[in-house]
Amino acid sequence: MIKKTTLERRKERYLFVVLFIILIFLSNLGTPWIEESNMMPNYFIALIISCILNKNSFLNLYKLLIIGLIVDLFVGQLLGQYGLIFINIYLAYFICHKILIIKAAIQLLALNIFLTVYSFLILWATSLSYGLVIPFNLLLIQFILTIIASLIFTVLMKRFTKN
Repeated sequence: MIKKTTLERRKERYLFVVLFIILIFLSNLGTPWIEESNMMPNYFIALIISCILNKNSFLNLYKLLIIGLIVDLFVGQLLGQYGLIFINIYLAYFICHKILIIKAAIQLLALNIFLTVYSFLILWATSLSYGLVIPFNLLLIQFILTIIASLIFTVLMKRFTKN
């Protein structure tokens, strides 16, 4: 395994902080082409999944919990909900990484989709409103937009941290 240099780690942290601040504002603003708030992509889940899939060295369970609590302060329903989601994403990735050998881009995409579905299930199960009847169309659009956002974040991270 190739170790990352301190410059690469610094770039990763800087990019994460900048994207995180931008996403706080973006998640509280309405986008013109999305009418309902239920259709908004879950930017923070997409950001954490792309950071975990890019093997960012600065993320650990403690930092994921703190990041989740900060996200809960701005956009969460329950305090600790996103912390639980982020830690479960990290643990699911760790287990999949230990069991499977993931090298190809299509395998990473499949893992990205799996982690997004897994996080949506946790988000639905811990939701304060606990709306059992969610229109499938809204859920599908939100899922697709979250996957697209995650892929955009992955490309940004790879290009930005490349030497």
